[in-house]
Amino acid sequence: MKASWRRIAGSTIALMVLLPALPAAAHDHGQVAADGTGLSTLTINTAIGSIVFVLLAITAYLLHARSLDKQLSPMAGMMASMTVAMAASLTIGTTAGILLSQMFISTVISVVFGMAVGYLAGQGSSMLAAMDGMLSGLMGGMMGAMLGVMVVGEYPTLSILFMDLVFVGCMSALYRFLELHSARREHEAETEHSIHPSSL
Repeated sequence: MKASWRRIAGSTIALMVLLPALPAAAHDHGQVAADGTGLSTLTINTAIGSIVFVLLAITAYLLHARSLDKQLSPMAGMMASMTVAMAASLTIGTTAGILLSQMFISTVISVVFGMAVGYLAGQGSSMLAAMDGMLSGLMGGMMGAMLGVMVVGEYPTLSILFMDLVFVGCMSALYRFLELHSARREHEAETEHSIHPSSL
């Protein structure tokens, strides 16, 4: 329980780092930089921060998931890989679409990233979980890229911050789910052992 709340608190603190950008982001309607070309500095800095945050969070999850693979049921493994792949590819796709303003390149980047994350998140549990993760990463990457390209001229900075918030919510719920699932599996194993103790 404490470990789960530490992760949630850590994610919240990381998101709070981006909150100082909100007042300016509320008035950022896709303005160009001071030299008249490209995105504003605020949007670029927010996008870079978002990418670094997502990469660190995904790396931390993949390392954590290695210790849980044997405790997860096939259905739990599928749900975990789908959640992490969809949330990550959607966020990266939106950010890439805003930064690049090109549908094709941002779609390729986000789809490849999402499928890789989905496979890595699910392959320790089962091949079915890995395939589900890859397909979720494919879908999230395409949707994120479309959203990113569409909001470039409206609220690009707020869109990135919103997707970061969605990502944090999904990952927090996933960690909570994994904690409850592992506790239930351990309880079931202890109950089974008490009913049918192994004979020496």
